[in-house]
This record gives sequence, structure tokens and C-alpha cells, in this order.
Amino acid sequence: MDGKLQTSFIPKQPLVENKPKKSPASTNVFAIIGWFIFIVAVLASLGVFAYEQMLIKSIDSKNAELTNRIKKFDIASVDRFIQLNSRLQAANTLMENHSAVSALLGLISTSTIQSVQFTGLEYTYDEANNSSLILTGKAPNFASVALQSDSFGSKPYFKNQVFSELGLDTDGGVLFQFNASIEPSYIKYKINN
Repeated sequence: MDGKLQTSFIPKQPLVENKPKKSPASTNVFAIIGWFIFIVAVLASLGVFAYEQMLIKSIDSKNAELTNRIKKFDIASVDRFIQLNSRLQAANTLMENHSAVSALLGLISTSTIQSVQFTGLEYTYDEANNSSLILTGKAPNFASVALQSDSFGSKPYFKNQVFSELGLDTDGGVLFQFNASIEPSYIKYKINN
């Protein structure tokens, strides 16, 4: 046996490898960033908690103030104002839906030629804003009836105009009947401001 025995127990090679040491600066940058984020998160959560508490106190104080103001109201006065408001709204509705027949009579008066005489008037109006006018009249001749037809025809307020029941009376005059519907906007009552 030719081999040599080693009698020394001291290793000739180091037992621990020499690894290059990490620089403390690179480890510290991540630690600093981590601590910074942690501190910001803690401060933000404390800020949100404080803001929430402030809002709760503000809401409670405003609720208390509102309750006190409600107690100070005179309920009878409020009820009177509500009733007055209802009456005013009803009056406004009545005024908006009121028809002024006087405007229609004025229109007939200004549209009638001098030689024509109306002897009868029938006016009907329903809730659907449909109105009709029937006039019976007398003219000295057919030419006057034609002129009256032109006069009414020039007014946009008379719709579906019809002259009918033309005939002669005992004096030689012409009897006729005029039928028309009236434009609803014309006969609505208007408040002059």
C-alpha cells in the first residue's frame, strides 16, 4: 500500500465558501421604500379614520340643528301655506282653462260686414277643447253673403267654415246659416301682464 495517509486533520481548503458580501446600500433601499410605504399607509388610514369621525360629528350636529328648527316651525302656519298653495294652483288651472266668449263676440263683431245681420247664435264648448259656432243671419242679397264668407274666410280662428241653408225670406232678403269650429287658443282667457 503505497498510499500515503494523511495524518493531519486540518483541511487545506476553507470549509466555508467566501461569497461576495451584498452591499448594505442595496438592501437598505428596499427596506427604506418598504418602511416609507408602511408609514404612508398607516398615516393615510389614521387620516381616513379622523375624517370619518369628523363627518359623523358634523352630521350629528346638523341633525340636531334640523330637529331644533323643525320644532320651531309653526305647524298651523305651514298647513295654511300648503292650503293656500293648493288654492292658488286650482285658481291657476281654472284661469288657464277658462274660455272667454267675449273674444269670440268681438271677432264676430269685427268680421261682420255692414249689410249682414245675424239673428241667432249658438255656441258649444266641451271639455276636449272642441268648440262650435252656429250663426243664423240675413243679408240683402247673395253678393253680401259672398262678401261675408270672404270676411270670415280671412280669419284663421274660424275652422271648417260652411255657409248653408241659403234661402229667400218674404222681404226678398237672403237667409243663411254659418257653421264653424273655433280655434281653441283664440277663446282661451288671457291675463294681460
